[in-house]
Order: sequence, then structure tokens, then C-alpha cells
Amino acid sequence: MILLSLLLTSFVLTCAEVDSQDYCYAKGQSCSTETPRDEKFVLYDVNPPEGFNLRRDVYMRFAIMMSEAKKHERRQNWNLVLPPWFNLYHWKTADSNKPVPWSMFFDVESLKAFAPVVELFELFSKTKRKYLEIDRLYVLQNFPDAFENGVFDDKWEIDRNCDYSGSFWGYKNITVKETICVKYQGQISKLWELISLHSADKYVMFAHGEIPLHDYYGSKTFWDCRKSMKFNKNLINKAKKFIYEKLDCNENQCNTYISVHWRRQDFARARISEVPSLLGTAIQIDKAIKKYHSTIDYIFIASDAQNSELIQLEHQLKHLGYKVHFYIPSKLDLEQFSDGGIAIIDQIICSHAAYFIGTHESTFTFRIQEEREILGFKSSTTFNRLCPDTGKCSEPSKWTIVD
Repeated sequence: MILLSLLLTSFVLTCAEVDSQDYCYAKGQSCSTETPRDEKFVLYDVNPPEGFNLRRDVYMRFAIMMSEAKKHERRQNWNLVLPPWFNLYHWKTADSNKPVPWSMFFDVESLKAFAPVVELFELFSKTKRKYLEIDRLYVLQNFPDAFENGVFDDKWEIDRNCDYSGSFWGYKNITVKETICVKYQGQISKLWELISLHSADKYVMFAHGEIPLHDYYGSKTFWDCRKSMKFNKNLINKAKKFIYEKLDCNENQCNTYISVHWRRQDFARARISEVPSLLGTAIQIDKAIKKYHSTIDYIFIASDAQNSELIQLEHQLKHLGYKVHFYIPSKLDLEQFSDGGIAIIDQIICSHAAYFIGTHESTFTFRIQEEREILGFKSSTTFNRLCPDTGKCSEPSKWTIVD
């Protein structure tokens, strides 16, 4: 185990590319103040292939865990460190391999109103050391059989056989004292049992933070956390400007357009039985408008489709008499907002539409549905999906807001 920790430390120091001092100063922060002795910090990371919108849900699991910790006297000094957005699989712009703070996409003060969170650069600013040393890194793994003996139990056990090759968001000055591999299943609150194994630890990190499950999924606590995830105002203003200029609406609940999330690429390849063809998509959109909003002729489409597919779909819908809009970012938009910000702008535009049609089991669609619940749209206008051209089409799950 000691050898593994030494190897991991060596890897981090020699292979990563980002200097945290430069990052702090770039954000106008000082990196030279002492961490108060009673403050402690939980860090986490997510499996690299997981996308932006799944990571937002993982954040909620940890944020609720930390918010609930404030009710326990011995846990009130713990804070959650927001992991920078770094090197996401679906992000293609040149700077996607640089760590991006949460404030780029979200109102961090709103996040802090719900849970004790800090940006990573804020954590660097709290120590006089030139590096951050994590006391314990727990590498979480799934049990091979989740339903052993036919029962799903909340449980964990130390496992000596695992590997961790994370890059710590590209920072070259993050090290680890000890790495511990843990088979884990169940609710996220059981992580406190691992933390309590070494009560003197100040910095504890969990790799594969997507493995622990929600404690309060769909509850009022869940929705309170979700409401706190307000977007960066620059993104909101950009989306609302587009809605006003292109879709003729200046209200929170618009009645001038419908929106569609048309997921393609990996879904079109791996889930061909769950998604429609290009022609089938146009037919379903047309039927939905004629059935529910026959006076609407504006359609907004958010999609990861190739340009050639978007042109064909636009042609089909224009032939049916509709005016089709996409948010096409300029070079300046990409520089200012990056891939994650562009995706959020798409989601905001979709969220304000009179009627929304999503893609089955897409986390991008889920986040739009949540926004629409918060905005107060009727569920019948929100929980709709594109169906395959033939075969069964199950109803989408309806996770409605709890106030």
C-alpha cells in the first residue's frame, strides 16, 4: 500500500500540467493564508467518461450529504470541494483540458446557501504549502454482485486489489498520503463510516463518486438542492436574449415555441431501438405540435447531431411549415462560455418552451425536465419523449417537484 501511494505521488508530480498557484492568481485569489485548524474538506472525482449532466447529479449527492452533516455536531466543520470541470469526453474545444471552476457555469453563492462548498482554488488559497496533501484517497468500486442472495444491501469493504490513475484535474501539486480501495454500494451517507476510520484526517477524497447513491432522491431536500443550482448570470442572459430575438418571447413560460432535445451520436449507434430515424423525428414533432399547440410554428432544437443531419431535419420541418432554430455559438461564444456553457444555454432555451420533447434516458433531457419543474410548467408539457419509428415506446419517468 505504501508503494502504491509513492507511485501515485510520483505520477501526479511528474505527469500533470497545471500549476495551482497560477490558477489562484488567475482568479484574483490569494494563495497564502492558513487553513483554520478546525476546517476539514471532502474532495471527490467522477469516472472520466461520465458527462457533464451526470456529474451535476453526482454533485447533488455530495452536496446533500454535506448539508445534512450540518445537523450533526461532529460534522459541522466539514466542507465539500467542488471538483473543477476537466477534460470531459464530450468537450471538444482547445481549452477543454484545462480545469474550469464551477463559477463558470453556476452561481456559487447560491450553491453555498444550500451546502458548505468551496472551489478548489479557494482551498489552495487556504494553505501556506506549495502543494495540497490529501490524507486519504478512497477509490470506490462496485461489488461484483449487487444483489447477492437476492438482496441489495448498503455495505462496504476494504479491497486490496484496485488501481487508480486519476490526474487530479491536471494539478501537479496534489499528493496523497495513503490510497485505500473500497468496494461500495448503497447510499452516500455511509461514506461517513469511512471518514470516521481516521478521525484526524483533514483532507479526504473519494474517487468514482458516481458509485454512492442518493439518500433523498426526489424528496424536498433533493429539490431544495436542485433549486440552489442556479446558472451563471451570463449564461442566463445569453439564452434569454436568444429567446427574445429568435423565438419572440420575453417571459419565463413562453407560448411561442416548442423545444426538442434530439440526442444522436452514441445514442443513434448504441440505442437504435430507443430513438427515431431522422424522418421519424420530424413526423413526431409535427404530430406533437398539431395535437398540443397547433398555433405554434417556432421549433428550437438542441442536438449533438452532425451538421448534415441537422440540415436534413431542418429541411424536413421547414417543408412542413415550421421555422427551425438552433443555438449556433460564435467563436467568441465558445471562448467565453466553453462547451459546458454552450450546453447550458441550449438547456435554458429548451426549459422555457411551451412544450418539450426529450430523448429517452438522456441526462441532458433529465436536467431540462428538472428546470421546467422548477419554472412551474405542467408535467404534461415536460415529460415527453421521442419514440422509435416502430415497436414499444415506454412512458418517460415523471419526477415532479416537491416543495
